[in-house]
Amino acid sequence: MIRTSRTSDLPALLALTAETFEHHKRLSSHFHPDVLTPYTLESLGQMLDSEQHLCLTALNGDDITGYLFGKWTAPAANRFTPVRILNITDVGVNASHRSSGIGRQLMQAAEELALERGVAAVRLNVWAVNDRAATFYEELGFEPLYTNLQKSLVQQ
Repeated sequence: MIRTSRTSDLPALLALTAETFEHHKRLSSHFHPDVLTPYTLESLGQMLDSEQHLCLTALNGDDITGYLFGKWTAPAANRFTPVRILNITDVGVNASHRSSGIGRQLMQAAEELALERGVAAVRLNVWAVNDRAATFYEELGFEPLYTNLQKSLVQQ
């Protein structure tokens, strides 16, 4: 089941974001080794309270198995595309529940909510090292919009 996140979900969501962040750290050295998660209980709570954010929780019975965070973006004169956009900022599924359709259900719920709000597009970023996620999003109909390149100047 997918539903809007609740304050009572925060501790489990924080733990799940840490699991997702750890997964990304294993894939790439670009993630700070000492950071457990980019969120705090306070920052997650602020997202839940904000009209500008979308926070969805996936449940299997009473267990939280996934989440999707996004941000609603209104048109602005300085944007390339002056349309309403849902920017998906973070998606995570518990390792033991990956490939069970939870990510697909979260994305579908987000798209349905976006359509209800008259949003013209859904956008997201995928780390280049995360082939599995890139394939997943391509299967959902996402296409590359631009390429963001980086040159590391620090020896590791």
